[in-house]
Amino acid sequence: MPGIVVFQRRWSVGSDDLVVPGLFLLIIHFIWLVVLMVMTLTFHFDRTEHCVLQLWYFQIGYMILLAVCMCLELCICVVSMRGSILDTDPRASMQYLLYGRVLLMLIDLGLLTVGISWLRDNYATCPAEEPKEVVLAAIACNLFVILSMITTVWCTFDPAGRSWVKMKKYQRSMRESESRFNYKRSGSRNRNWRQRKVIRAYQDSWDHRCRLLFCCMGNSDRSRNSFTDIARLLSDFFRDLDVVPSDVVAGLVLLRKFQKLEREVIVRQQKNGTHKFLSGVPITASTQFLALNDPRDYDHFQAVIRYMYFAQGAYGWPMYLMSHSSTGVCQLASELRYCFCRRNTVDVVDDNCCFCNYAALKKMLELGEVEVIYATYHVDIAETPFFVAIDYNYNKIVISIRGTLSMKDVLTDLNAEGEPLPLNPPREDWLGHKGMVQAAIYIKQKLEEENLIQRALKHNPARGTHGFGLIL
Repeated sequence: MPGIVVFQRRWSVGSDDLVVPGLFLLIIHFIWLVVLMVMTLTFHFDRTEHCVLQLWYFQIGYMILLAVCMCLELCICVVSMRGSILDTDPRASMQYLLYGRVLLMLIDLGLLTVGISWLRDNYATCPAEEPKEVVLAAIACNLFVILSMITTVWCTFDPAGRSWVKMKKYQRSMRESESRFNYKRSGSRNRNWRQRKVIRAYQDSWDHRCRLLFCCMGNSDRSRNSFTDIARLLSDFFRDLDVVPSDVVAGLVLLRKFQKLEREVIVRQQKNGTHKFLSGVPITASTQFLALNDPRDYDHFQAVIRYMYFAQGAYGWPMYLMSHSSTGVCQLASELRYCFCRRNTVDVVDDNCCFCNYAALKKMLELGEVEVIYATYHVDIAETPFFVAIDYNYNKIVISIRGTLSMKDVLTDLNAEGEPLPLNPPREDWLGHKGMVQAAIYIKQKLEEENLIQRALKHNPARGTHGFGLIL
């Protein structure tokens, strides 16, 4: 569904998305029209009083404005329901209805300003008690409605919308004159210039949105580079689609429904041997399930449970308090160490002054003979916290890497361009998620710089740590 073009600008909303907003405004304005009409018909206005006469004129004028707004909003709802997602011609008149609605909003603001001035001058002295209370409530409610309309307009504003419209118009004119050889060369040059301008405008708009969303992250070189990469990725993805956010949501819902229908069709076809699906995996006659009565499967299952605690331990005290909501604070208190206390032999990097993360890690690793030799809680874009521990019960060296927990981790996730994996010899066609590849390179470099794996292997030769395996 292409975005609607109003005021020579493309907006991030489709002409078929205005049914609910139009219906909302229609209901609100209908309620207030009924309230003002009942008040006007039932209350006796003493028009000899100048303030009462002004109040009566205001109510009559505002009722007329509400009636006109309701007619226009009803037309918006009806027109917005015409056509289909791709058939936008039946909704071609929507832009003119929106022009009229903007004009009525300006008139509404003017009338509300007059009403506020009357309340300021006559609210305390005017004898019309009930009408002035109703007018006060109507003004407050409709100011809120107008504020919500302005907020909606701001949310659907596309900073590159004007450049997009100019590029589309130029492309249309070039297609019409494409048969003329004289215009081909200059047209191609101008078209490329227009496209570059639109691309740059979209990148700047996404960069501005990223900076606004992650305003608490500071303005470091790493943040600016990440914002630029994310803006380029998002602008490349959304620039040529000409879709609005509601289309993305509708597409995801339809995709999920399509997947369910496909699975049902596969299950009903007996020839493929699929009986049903479990977590997206087809279950067939050859599917092997975990048999806990088998000692090997049982031991593997217990190992998975054990190392899940190692995985949770990398998240520090937030994960511990989440899993121990009632007693977590009391249990951590005995393990806390303050900045003025003597440090122990374990390398703990960038923890807080009380070492809350390390205290939670020790509590979560009370699984037997486990010794932590290194833990870093330093976090930045593409730089993820992790720790290294020795598990004497299973004869393993464990490297546990934290997942997404902070806003910097979110930026690492959003940096989703494809980047070649650092292989030797290099393979240009082997790509990975850029943020995750950079985080993996960072962890690998830290392991090598601090010589952590070798330190773990040599940590306790008497207990055979030099022959321990590796768990990630």
